[in-house]
Amino acid sequence: MTDQRRPLYLHVGCSKTGTSSLQAGLWMSVEALAAEGIGLPFVGRPAHIGGLLRPLGWRPVAGFAGEHRPKALRQVPATIRDTAGAVLLASNEDLAEVRPEDVAAVAGLLDEAGVDLHVVLTVRDWAQQLPSDYQQFLKHRLAESYPDFLDNVRDRRGEWAEQFWRRQDPVDILDRWGRAADPSRTHLVVVPSYSQDPDGVFTLMGSVVGFDSAAVTRPKGSVNASFGVVESEVFRRLNLALGDRLPDYKRDYTEAVRKPFAHGVLARSASPRLTLPPEHLGWVQDLAGRTVATIRERGYRVHGDLDALVPDESKARPLPSYDEAAVAEASITALANYAAHVGRSRSV
Repeated sequence: MTDQRRPLYLHVGCSKTGTSSLQAGLWMSVEALAAEGIGLPFVGRPAHIGGLLRPLGWRPVAGFAGEHRPKALRQVPATIRDTAGAVLLASNEDLAEVRPEDVAAVAGLLDEAGVDLHVVLTVRDWAQQLPSDYQQFLKHRLAESYPDFLDNVRDRRGEWAEQFWRRQDPVDILDRWGRAADPSRTHLVVVPSYSQDPDGVFTLMGSVVGFDSAAVTRPKGSVNASFGVVESEVFRRLNLALGDRLPDYKRDYTEAVRKPFAHGVLARSASPRLTLPPEHLGWVQDLAGRTVATIRERGYRVHGDLDALVPDESKARPLPSYDEAAVAEASITALANYAAHVGRSRSV
């Protein structure tokens, strides 16, 4: 009699669907989850990057653009086998952007490890995702204005639009991962907004994987909170002014800009939030409706309200206005905060 293969639930995105809060909670709750029979093969983002992403050819910002590293990939089955638990869970939103050859590699490694792959995709409606991902791209050196970004995404024009669709189009993501998991082992989780239900992503993930969500420690506040419209414009203009300076993203830009500006230098939610302007609602609704129909036809296992992916008129609001004085004030505040940050860094 052979041992039954364990399921491994691989949460592959989408980004900006509560992934940062969920992952922080999971990684703070390893022992509590173990008591529930859940094992985490990779604990912490560095473990995911070093143990799986980089071996698959992933690089910051560029994504899965490099060659596979066979020697490093050979360590994955052992890591999986050595992880205790009746059920295994790994979560990394960068996996939404994999290439077909990456999916094939992952499927082979997990089969060698003796586990059955279940793919989990968390999604939100694009009225939330468009402004949220725009702000995420600002941390990747995006210098386009928000209105230009929306036009380019609608028209699927340019590298930033291409990246948005690669990591936010559920049908495309599920097409790629469908090479490794059929619809019966593919879970689509519709996550409510954090403001409506901060526990939603924890509760739904627990129901999918099979653990009591109360076992997961909740991080304090929103782990990856949004910038306001003014602060987003300050970040955009900073990227524009930098141009080609700080060319090495990880060594230069991340340390000098992304980390300090994302963690205190630039105020969070100090001004009104970015919105989906009403003039973009029509194409978003049309595409979302077709996406929902495709998901239903294919028979994926849906958790949450699938129809919530189609935003209604209440989700579209004119962009908040701001003037140059507000941008200047926010810029000076950020400059003062940055000076204080540098001073503290040197005193450590």
